[in-house]
Amino acid sequence: MKYLNKLTVSSVFLTLLISVPAIILISNIFSSSDNWQHLVDTVLFEYVFNSLYIMFGVAVITSILGFSTAYITSLYSFTGSAFFHYALILPFAIPTYIMSYIYGGMFDITGTVTRFILDLLGKNLSEVYFFDIMSIDGAIIVMSLVLYPYVYLICKTYLRAESSSIIDASKTMGLSDFQIFYKVILPISRPAIVAGVILAVMEAVADFGVMDYYGVSTFVTGIFRTWLGMGSVEDASKLASMLMLFIFMLIFLERFQRRNKRYKSSGKDFKPIAKRKLKGYKNVLAFLICFFPFFFGFLLPFSQMTIWFFRSYKDVIDEDFLTILYQTLSLGIFSAVLITVLAFIITYNVRLHKNKLADNLIQVSKLGYSIPGAVVAVGILSFFSSIDSLLDILISGTILGIIFGYIVRFIAISINNFESGFSKIPNSYDDACKTMGVSSFHTFYKIILPLIKNSALAGSIVIFIEVIKELPLTMILRPFNFDTLSVLSHELVTQAQVIESSVPAMFIVGLGIVSVLILAKKMIKD
Repeated sequence: MKYLNKLTVSSVFLTLLISVPAIILISNIFSSSDNWQHLVDTVLFEYVFNSLYIMFGVAVITSILGFSTAYITSLYSFTGSAFFHYALILPFAIPTYIMSYIYGGMFDITGTVTRFILDLLGKNLSEVYFFDIMSIDGAIIVMSLVLYPYVYLICKTYLRAESSSIIDASKTMGLSDFQIFYKVILPISRPAIVAGVILAVMEAVADFGVMDYYGVSTFVTGIFRTWLGMGSVEDASKLASMLMLFIFMLIFLERFQRRNKRYKSSGKDFKPIAKRKLKGYKNVLAFLICFFPFFFGFLLPFSQMTIWFFRSYKDVIDEDFLTILYQTLSLGIFSAVLITVLAFIITYNVRLHKNKLADNLIQVSKLGYSIPGAVVAVGILSFFSSIDSLLDILISGTILGIIFGYIVRFIAISINNFESGFSKIPNSYDDACKTMGVSSFHTFYKIILPLIKNSALAGSIVIFIEVIKELPLTMILRPFNFDTLSVLSHELVTQAQVIESSVPAMFIVGLGIVSVLILAKKMIKD
């Protein structure tokens, strides 16, 4: 009974509730139906092959773009290096599905760039070879341009924690700059590269918007087709459970490869790496290596989106749009506040009651962030359908389903921020309050809350943006006739109104830029 207190009981209840969708999905993995055999005979192999191909392609491109830019900006000073310090993170602000709409509108056979080049050459489409952006290879390139900051941020943070003594020692052994990179920096950075690549790959394999728009069949698009086209929640759940278990395997591999892979210098010999100033062609080369990912990942698509926005905003922004904007902001703010409160209950329980139960609860609660939105939505749909049948009520298709889905998906963000914030508050503060006879409530209100408010605020901002960007979960769980900016942008594209889709996209990206800059400043500072 030593674990029995109000905070622990609340944490156990919350964790169990958050885990229910995943438990239901896993229970469906051994179910069978006539539709499932049809899926196995026709499309399952295609889902598996395409998903693996996308993972491989994204892994290769994001590792090259992310690590090369992190290496250059961490070890060298060159023209624009201070600007690229933040600019290379900006592609994070553009959701992958919005990036795919923009690149499709620019580079497909009727795109603005394609037509401009043909007019410039004075030729027609049959006379000139163009890379087909509306393909699986195009999807890989588009997603890599958005997801490489995962590798960039993690590698940059990792390299900043390295001591310059390792480079100094390499120089005294007579190694050239290239040999130091190849034989020293690259091997010691491998855990950071793998960690960033696995995050990027998890995002890519869970993507719905890009794959749906480019017509690529993967597990996530298969879940939608099985659920909407065949009307089979059971088979969609089975596909979702397979994808979820695969994602869990990636998480396990990422944690396993990090184990005992610590090369970081520490202690008295630590000395920050002093950036070396580049001149001549090396200065130009470093600038170009950093400029191209920033140009194709942010500047070009954002410029095109801005042009489309000013061409179409008068046709899109009306009373209905303002209603959707209000619904989106309300949903984002309410979800962010609620999730922050729930995350605080779970993490504060760990601070007050340090035991294995509390530690396990917090780890289980964070697993939801690694599950794709479509998978979470299918799990919640199955869960709520069971409640509907059991209690003879109707909660499926209500706003409650969306909010519950956001809790499962995004509570890990707030938990991580609280963990970071609590780690900076010594436990001696709590002990001192107890010694002076201060009640637990006053300790929380007068001491803990003021010190933890910045972490709570940072987590809330990120959750707010994630809720606004989320597409597949919102599409599946939203009530009838309830749209958000992400859903509106997707529906305009499916109606061949790509230019008009830039209007809701611009609102999403504008809010995303602010959050990315706040996040980047916090991560790099930490």
